[in-house]
Amino acid sequence: MKNFNTILFLAFIGTFLMSCQETVELDIKDFEQQVVVEGLITNSDLNFIKLLKSREFYDSGASEKVTNATVVVTVNGEDNVFVHNPDADPLLNGVYLPPAGFTPVIGNTYHLSAIVDGEEYEAEEILLPVTTIDSLTVRLDEEEIQEPEVEGRFYEVLFYAQEPQDRIDHYLFKFYRNDSIVKDSNEDIYFSEDKFLGEEIDELPIASYYAIGDTVKVEMYSLTRESYVYYADIFNLINSDGGMFSPPPANPRNNISNDGLGFFQVSAIDTETIIVEDSGN
Repeated sequence: MKNFNTILFLAFIGTFLMSCQETVELDIKDFEQQVVVEGLITNSDLNFIKLLKSREFYDSGASEKVTNATVVVTVNGEDNVFVHNPDADPLLNGVYLPPAGFTPVIGNTYHLSAIVDGEEYEAEEILLPVTTIDSLTVRLDEEEIQEPEVEGRFYEVLFYAQEPQDRIDHYLFKFYRNDSIVKDSNEDIYFSEDKFLGEEIDELPIASYYAIGDTVKVEMYSLTRESYVYYADIFNLINSDGGMFSPPPANPRNNISNDGLGFFQVSAIDTETIIVEDSGN
């Protein structure tokens, strides 16, 4: 993508070291399994806490799901007990969902407590407002017509918004074609802080190209400074060339206590949808 900062979000990061003389294999003897939290609280119906356990360095199997934890999200002194996979969906093992009536509100602070095997993991974030997406438009890309990556996908979708200048904002973006997430690269996730966007966000192309009849949706998430730093740390990790001047790999900074991994993210979401039509442009 041409105009958004990009970052790859990885649940686990594998690292290897190689010199020009010989291959060096890491001897990892003392592996200590850690709890991984993937939490998302929003002002929509997208709310969940996912709990996993980290894998050994050379383990290629699936991560172990944590299915017997006690998970509570507290706001304004009220405890909301999240229930593990209430509908017994095999795809949601390790996922805890909120009780009925759980409705996050902008400005409130949300505190997570997850007790796993007698150990408590805590995190806390505030639900910040998100900028409203003004509109999306469609434009025919003449260059893409000449050498399309996918035949028929010649259209780009442009993003418009007014970015408030009276506060410091950070954002995460997700893009969908016909309900499937799309990226310029399979390894992308898009994020930015407001100083890179400016007050007037006009004709900013989103990821990918589209065909006539495609339904395109944009999701814009507010991020706290801490969650933005978390994404930035991962960006630095995956873009390190491993050379002698690169810093040693390290886990990204997060907000999970007790040496937990992952992140508890609290975000407001705004969405906008457009159907690609031939306007003759």
